[in-house]
Amino acid sequence: MQFKFPAFLIVVACVIVNFTVSCTGDKARKNVSEMKKADTLISSEQGTNVTITYSDSGRLKARMFAPKLLGFKSETDPYFKMPEGLVARFYNELGEEESYLEAENGISYQARKIVEVNRNVVVRNAKGEKMNTEKLTWDQKKAKIYTDKFVKITTKNEIITGVGMEAKQDFSEWYIKNVNGRITIANDSTSKK
Repeated sequence: MQFKFPAFLIVVACVIVNFTVSCTGDKARKNVSEMKKADTLISSEQGTNVTITYSDSGRLKARMFAPKLLGFKSETDPYFKMPEGLVARFYNELGEEESYLEAENGISYQARKIVEVNRNVVVRNAKGEKMNTEKLTWDQKKAKIYTDKFVKITTKNEIITGVGMEAKQDFSEWYIKNVNGRITIANDSTSKK
């Protein structure tokens, strides 16, 4: 009878220790899972002077260059940050450059195929047209660029300002949603008369 009591205590102690360790492990796993979902983990990938190539059915669509790239893994939406700026060049079916985009900052969401750029965004197309804005979104699935911010578009003949803009990703066709200013640019033949 002397041995049964200590054996009982040992069994109870083992159950308590096992329960405590099990609960602690579950809580730790839950905390790590919550941190991943909240994107509070530090970047898992880093690169300098990185070039990203976008293609569709083997055809080059765009190339994006970033002096610094930080990759963040997330269970729901992995992304790359380009905190030191980026340059993107868009190409036609013949592989010729159609347009050019530059910005001081950007984020590329891989799963959604969305690139958001901001701060001193400049877009130029093959026609010589230029757009300036502070924020622009490139939707790769829809092959569009758009913004809901102030834009200024300079063509050969005029400067147009407004709020909100949508365009093909190569900036060959565009429209400003709410035009609030238009200035005609005098060409050389008119200014000499």
